[in-house]
Amino acid sequence: GEEIDNLQKIHVFNMQKLKNSELRLAQAEQKIRELALNIKRKEELIKELVRTGKDAQSVSRQYSLKISILEQEIDQAKRELAETQKQLQELDSKELRDIPEKVMLQKECQKKMEAAKLKVQNLASLSNQSHREARELEQKVAQMKHQQSQMQKRLCEESEKKKQLEAELQQDQQQIKVGFFLFPYDKD
Repeated sequence: GEEIDNLQKIHVFNMQKLKNSELRLAQAEQKIRELALNIKRKEELIKELVRTGKDAQSVSRQYSLKISILEQEIDQAKRELAETQKQLQELDSKELRDIPEKVMLQKECQKKMEAAKLKVQNLASLSNQSHREARELEQKVAQMKHQQSQMQKRLCEESEKKKQLEAELQQDQQQIKVGFFLFPYDKD
């Protein structure tokens, strides 16, 4: 009678242990599903960051090209301005008999000079704006790269955690298969 009683207690204990193991198993499986989903989301986010980063770099290259073109135009406008100033000085030094013609030529040169000065100013301001936008873009790209590396790091950590959980899950499944009925002692 006592042996039957002991066997019943062991059986109840093992059944409880089995239920606990199955519960841990279900929780681990749920956690693995959540991690897998999280990993997939992070991978998608990383792809998006890479794509956006490439787009931003392309735009940055376009800005660089635009800036170099603007700088060439500025140099050209400065040369035109210098040429016009030189012409004006030559006009001033010449003794033209026809005063009205001289005045008209001076006015023309003055207009050209003003236009050239304005062009230089406009181009310089455009160039500065492009430089600023290019710098902002470079900062965004750097931020995205940092974000991407952080995401990659977290992804690795979660993948590791998932592997660990899967290994534990395998152990628990093995324990359930072997069955606690054969081993009445506590395996932990």
